[in-house]
Amino acid sequence: MQGVRQLKPDTLAFLLLAAWWVFNLLQAAFTGLADDEAYYWYFSRHLDWGYYDHPPMVALLVALSSWLPGLLGIRFFATLLQPLYLLLFWHLIRPADASRRDALLYVLLCFSQPLLQLYGFMAVPDAPLMMFTVLFFWAYRRFCRDNSLVSALLMGMSVALLGYSKYHGVLVVGLALLANPKLFLRGRLYVAGGVALLLFLPHLWWQYEHDWASFRYHLVGRNAWGYDLSFTLEYLATVAVIFNPLWIVHFIKGLCKPASDEDLTLRRIFIVLFAGFVLFFLVATMRGRVQPQWLLPVSMPVVAMVFHAGRRSRFVHTAAIICVVLFTVVRVVAVINPTHLRGQLWEGDEPYRKLAAVADGRPVEFLGCYSFAAKYAFYTGQPTHCSSFYYSRENQWQYDTLDRTFAGREVVVADLGDLHGESLEVEANRNIKYMVVTDFHPMRELKITCMEPIDFCFPDSLPEFPLTIRVTNPYSYDIVSTEDNPVCISLWFQWGTNTVAAATAPLSDTLHARSERVVRPVMTMSSSVPEGTHLSGLAIGYAAFYPAANSPQYRTSVTRTSGTTTVKGDWKLK
Repeated sequence: MQGVRQLKPDTLAFLLLAAWWVFNLLQAAFTGLADDEAYYWYFSRHLDWGYYDHPPMVALLVALSSWLPGLLGIRFFATLLQPLYLLLFWHLIRPADASRRDALLYVLLCFSQPLLQLYGFMAVPDAPLMMFTVLFFWAYRRFCRDNSLVSALLMGMSVALLGYSKYHGVLVVGLALLANPKLFLRGRLYVAGGVALLLFLPHLWWQYEHDWASFRYHLVGRNAWGYDLSFTLEYLATVAVIFNPLWIVHFIKGLCKPASDEDLTLRRIFIVLFAGFVLFFLVATMRGRVQPQWLLPVSMPVVAMVFHAGRRSRFVHTAAIICVVLFTVVRVVAVINPTHLRGQLWEGDEPYRKLAAVADGRPVEFLGCYSFAAKYAFYTGQPTHCSSFYYSRENQWQYDTLDRTFAGREVVVADLGDLHGESLEVEANRNIKYMVVTDFHPMRELKITCMEPIDFCFPDSLPEFPLTIRVTNPYSYDIVSTEDNPVCISLWFQWGTNTVAAATAPLSDTLHARSERVVRPVMTMSSSVPEGTHLSGLAIGYAAFYPAANSPQYRTSVTRTSGTTTVKGDWKLK
C-alpha cells in the first residue's frame, strides 16, 4: 500500500487501465465469436478502402491482429484501443489538482458504463470510433486554443480517421462544431476540412465505384420499416439503462456546475454531443429500431460530467465500486457459463464443424445468412460463399466472386430458414436446412431489365400476364433450365415486413454465356398481393430455393375491381 500512496495520479490511472486491458484480453480469448465479428473477420481477408455496410478501419484492426492464434487473432488490436482512449480522455478532463483518489474514481466510472464494458474486448467498428472520437476531442481543444496550422492538420486527420471508423463520426464532428459556431469564422477550420476530405477520398472513390452502396444502405435501406411505438419506448428504456441510472443526479449536477475557461471548450462539446446524439436517435426511431451501441460516444460526456460533479461524493465512489464488481462478476460468469446460456457468444465451432462434416469437402453456398457463412469460413477453413436472395439484405459477400469457381460442381446449399431440404440439428432446437445441388451454377450476377412498362389487367380466374425482359449473362457458362434443376423467373412484391415471389414463370430459353437475350415469360400470379403501391423486382434462380434479386427495385401498384387485378409499374428502360 505504501507504494500505491507514492504513485502519481497519472501513473495510477495508467496501471489501472493496463490491468483492465489484461482482463479484457482474457475475456477476448475465452468468449465466443459474435456474428458481426466474424463478418468483420471476413472483411479483413479482403482489405479494401470500403465495404458494403462499413468503412474499412475495423477490417484493418482485425488484419493487424491476425498474427495471433484463435480469437485474439481477431480481437487483439480492438482490445488495445480502449485503454489508450481512456488514458487520453483522463488527460483531457483531469483537474489541475488531481489526486490518486480522482484517478481511481475516473477508472471506476469508466467501467461502470455498460457499453464500455461490452465494447472493450470485441472487434467491432465502435472500438476505433471511440479511439478517434477522443483523439478528435483532443485535436479540437488544441485547435480552439491556438488556431495553428499544425492543430488544423491534426484535427483534419482525426476527422478522417473518424470517418474511416464508423459513419456515426459525422455526428461527433457536426455536433462539436455546432457547440462552437464561431469556429466557422476561422480560415484554418477549412484547412482542417480540406485535409479530412483529401484523406477520405479513397473511401469516397470506393463508394463511387460501388454505386454509393454504404450510403444508400444506411440512409435509405436500413430500418425502413415504418414507425412502431415500441421502437421509441425501447429506445428511451435503453438510454436510461446504458448510461447507468445511478449517475442521473450527478450527471445533472455536472451539467449545471460552473466551468473554468480551461474546461469550457470541452464542456460545450459534451453537452451538445449528449443532447444531439440522444435527440437524433430518438427521431431515428421513427424509421426503425435503434441499436444501443450507436450511443456509445455519449459514454465519455457522461463520465466527464459525473466525475467532475462527484469527485467529493462518497456515494459516487461507493456506487462505482459496486458497479464495477458486479459487472466483473457477470463477465466472469459469462465466460464460465455455468447455466449453459445459448447464443452467438457461446455456440463455439460445433455447429459449423457439423455442417462441414456433411459437406465433406464440397463448397457450401449459404442463402442470406452472411454472418453464418463468415463463421463457417473462420472455424472450418472450407470454401464457402453467401448469396443474398430477393428479400434478404445485401451485404459484402455480393462483391465476392468466389462462387464462380463453384460452377458445374456439386455444392451444398444451406439456409437457416425455410429451404426445402435436409435438416441438420446443430444445437438444441436449432437446425440448418441444406440440399445438395449436383450441377450448381450461380445466377446472382445475372441482370434483368424490363423492356416495357408493366400495365396488365387480368381476371382473377386466369392470373397470367406476359413480360418482355432483357437478361444479361456475364458468366462463362450457359444458364439452362433442366428437369433436375429447374430455373424460374420470379416477380416479387414487398409490403410492410412481407416479401413474396407472387408471380413466377419457368425459364424456357437458354441464356448463353457472356451475352444478352430478350425473353418473354408468361408470369402466373400464385400469391395474393394486397392493393396498394409496393416495392417490387425481378429475380431468377433455381426453383428449389430463393433466388437473388437480379433487377433494380421499382414501385408497382396493384388494384382490384370486379374480379380483375391490375398491375402497373413504369419499368421501361430509360
